[in-house]
Amino acid sequence: MKELYEKSIQAIKDAPRQMKITEYNQLAKEKGLLSSESLKYISKKSFVTLCKEVRRENRDI
Repeated sequence: MKELYEKSIQAIKDAPRQMKITEYNQLAKEKGLLSSESLKYISKKSFVTLCKEVRRENRDI
């Protein structure tokens, strides 16, 4: 599970722009990643908030 979570977060980081939930879920389905709802449950944050935080961290590095 942790590996899938990390792969899903990496996909968010690698995206050229912030994806909408439907866009991400389509990508997740194609690549076998966790759904936006699963990410929301695991992180205890909304999908949009999680994406913003992950992408912000990626820019700061």
